[in-house]
Amino acid sequence: MPVVIPPPDPAGLPAPAWLLQILLVFTFILHILAMNLLVGGTTIMAIGLRKGKHSPFHAELAKRLSRALPVVMSFTITLGIAPLLFVQVLYGQAFYTASILMAWPWLSVVALVLLAYYGLYLVQFRPDWLGRWVTPIAWMSALFILLVGLLYTHNATLKLTPEKWAPMYDASPAGLHLNWSEPTLIPRYLHFMVAAFAVAGLGIALLGLLARKRGDSWGDEAVRYGAKWFIGATLVQLGVGLWFLFSLPSNFLQSFIGGNTVNTVVLWAGVLAAVLGLLLVNRSLPGAVLLTVVAITLMSVTRHSLRQMYLQPHIDVNTIPVNPQWGVFIIFAVLLVIGLATVGWMVWQFYQAGEPKQAAASQ
Repeated sequence: MPVVIPPPDPAGLPAPAWLLQILLVFTFILHILAMNLLVGGTTIMAIGLRKGKHSPFHAELAKRLSRALPVVMSFTITLGIAPLLFVQVLYGQAFYTASILMAWPWLSVVALVLLAYYGLYLVQFRPDWLGRWVTPIAWMSALFILLVGLLYTHNATLKLTPEKWAPMYDASPAGLHLNWSEPTLIPRYLHFMVAAFAVAGLGIALLGLLARKRGDSWGDEAVRYGAKWFIGATLVQLGVGLWFLFSLPSNFLQSFIGGNTVNTVVLWAGVLAAVLGLLLVNRSLPGAVLLTVVAITLMSVTRHSLRQMYLQPHIDVNTIPVNPQWGVFIIFAVLLVIGLATVGWMVWQFYQAGEPKQAAASQ
């Protein structure tokens, strides 16, 4: 059966393809950093609530995470809007087709996000009211967030395989398809989820470092605990990453192991940054954080290159006509800068308002 590709939007691209691709990768990096903190942090909070019955450290950790995670989820959603819009502009033919084929599971993402969000707020503001249900509610939020990630992975992999679209639709137009037959589905999903626990571990270690600087003895154990999560998850991630790499079609795999110099250098520089962060975490936590951000940045570039490889035979964004809308684009750029500045200010105010009281209470 021939591969059927919907035509691109006749309105064309609102800016040059290269600029939109740069912004797509940049905004995705911001989103993935917040997403990692959310995914890993929610599960670690649920573990802390269970262990907190017998461990003052875990009880305090769960309390601090419950206070932070609703804000982190807000950041994750907000920072995810821009990359999703850029994907729709550049790859709308693929994105909308995949979304239609899995329409009902895709629409369920909204309900799952709302339920997870409400669960986090209940854990933060109504733990006494929830009573013994506080830990199950936390686990519910964690599992729903993990399920959202799985549905996004289904969409992403289906988007990259146009040869499946027509047979799936011919089999059933009901919008109930998922992409379980895709060999990269599980390793791709785990590649993102395991990384989230490493980044969340760094976040906990940073919380501990800040608490320690304020004279809060809780911070010493938090730094050690967060570093353990980072080390363990990063070691697992190295194995998962290799699984994902070698699950790729052979021609794509070759591009990352010497067939294409740029792709090879970017991928393995990201791996090297992660390994160096692993070695540095117990010596210089800020250095490990910086190297982790570098690794995530390089892996995001690699992810975009892989997307291009999958779609290039069918969709080449560089051939789509450009109909510049610079006025609208400038407004977007200004609002993006203002938005990022606002997020930075909110994080600072959040830290300033909460940490001193917590530190004073624990002394």
